Amino acid sequence: MTTPAPRPRLKTRFKPARLKLSSDQSKRPLERLSLHDQLVAKVREMIVDGELAAGAALPERMLCETFGVSRTPLREAFKILAAEGLIALRPHRTPVVTPIDASEIAEIFDVMVALDAAAGRAAAARATTDDIARLDAMHAELVTLHQAAERAAYFRLNQQIHTEITTLAGNAVLLNMWSTLHASVFRARAVANYDARRWDESLREHEAFMALLRARDAGGFAQALSEHTRKTGDSVLQMLEQTQQDQGPGA
Repeated sequence: MTTPAPRPRLKTRFKPARLKLSSDQSKRPLERLSLHDQLVAKVREMIVDGELAAGAALPERMLCETFGVSRTPLREAFKILAAEGLIALRPHRTPVVTPIDASEIAEIFDVMVALDAAAGRAAAARATTDDIARLDAMHAELVTLHQAAERAAYFRLNQQIHTEITTLAGNAVLLNMWSTLHASVFRARAVANYDARRWDESLREHEAFMALLRARDAGGFAQALSEHTRKTGDSVLQMLEQTQQDQGPGA
């Protein structure tokens, strides 16, 4: 009895991602583990950070090459991002990043002011000494980033601080609502691109509500946090309005 010849092994040729966008994504192709979730997170981050601008086309072939994936997981990721309102799927046409609607952003901020008041009160009441110490360390790093004018890193950490406060409230429904709305708000803020005056003012507001948290003044902390969100909203809307005026009619 002759031994059958071993079958030749298929050679999988992995085509490394080629950079087509202004980021370093090509150096960090997506891993196969949780591919769908990673795709959603990566494209969402690029939209929220303003790397993919409002109205920008999202050609499947380019993104597949950039991330080293097939069209199937990318299209599934598009469905999630469309449900979040970040992209628009168009029959037989290339998906696009949805434009920022200033009136919608204003309504979102109105809701977030109320959510931050509720989250702030609950977080201050529930926070342990270790929780406050952790937020203090994050705030100290925030101050350092501001002094170094590291704008992108500052805003990322700022987002993390607000997320941490909302998480400390211990209300899963509130956190889910806040996180969904905050994605749209953070994207608008990135596009608006704060001026130096508002950036300085925002940091002072952070220092003020952190002092109230350390004092365990739940009511004061909640009010200061929600007022900070209101002022942020006012500034973002002013910036969006100015940007629209600079672009001129029909922009």
